[in-house]
Amino acid sequence: MIIASFSIAAIAGIIVLFGDVNSDPAYQVLASTALIGVFSVAVFCGVVLVGKRWQTFGWVTVTVALLTLLWCLRLVWGEPSWDEPTVEVTATACVVTAALSVASLLLLLAEHRIRAVRTGLFATLGLIGVGVVMVLMPVWGLELDDFDWYLRTAGVIWILAALGIVVLPVLSFALKNAQPLPADAAGPRLSPAAVHHIETAARREGISPDALIARVLPSDTEPRQ
Repeated sequence: MIIASFSIAAIAGIIVLFGDVNSDPAYQVLASTALIGVFSVAVFCGVVLVGKRWQTFGWVTVTVALLTLLWCLRLVWGEPSWDEPTVEVTATACVVTAALSVASLLLLLAEHRIRAVRTGLFATLGLIGVGVVMVLMPVWGLELDDFDWYLRTAGVIWILAALGIVVLPVLSFALKNAQPLPADAAGPRLSPAAVHHIETAARREGISPDALIARVLPSDTEPRQ
C-alpha cells in the first residue's frame, strides 16, 4: 500500500512537471506528491514494529501519520478557515508524527540483550517526549516566565535526544559484534565432505553415524579396546 500510493503520487508529479507548472492545480499535485512521500516514510517506520513486542506503538504511529497526511492534504486541496487553530493543529500533528516515527525505529532496540542499550533507549525516548511537549507549548500560546531559558533548556534536551538517536544504533551494533561466540560455535566444525564420509561409512556398517563415532572414538569415561 505504501509503495503503491507513493508510486501513484510520484507518477502524477512527473506528469505535472511536463505540463504547465505555473498553475494552482500543478502546485497542489506537487505538494501532494511531497506530502505522500514524507508520510509514507512515517508509515513505514510504524510498520517495522508489526509482529514485535511493541507493535501497538507501531500501529499508533501509522494511524497518526495517516491522519496527519489527510489533514495536510485538506489544507492543500481545500479552503480551510484560518479562524480555526490551523497552524497549531498542523504543527502539532507534524511534530508528533515525526517523534513517533523516530521512536518506532528506536524501539527495534527494545529487546537488545545488553542493558546499557535498553537503558539508553528509554532515556532517549523520554527526552524525545519532553522535547515534543516543550516545542508545542509555545505553539499553543502558553505563557512562559523566562522564554530565553526555556529555549536553552529545550535546546539541551533535543541535543541529548539527537545524541541518543545517533549513538544508540551504532553502540548496539558495536556491542553486538563484540560479544564472544558461544563455546560450541567458536571451535572448528566438520566440513560437509567429512560429514558425508561418516554417514556413508555408517550406512556400510549398518549403524547410525553416532554409533560409528562412538565405536571409533570412545569417550573418556569408556574403556578403550
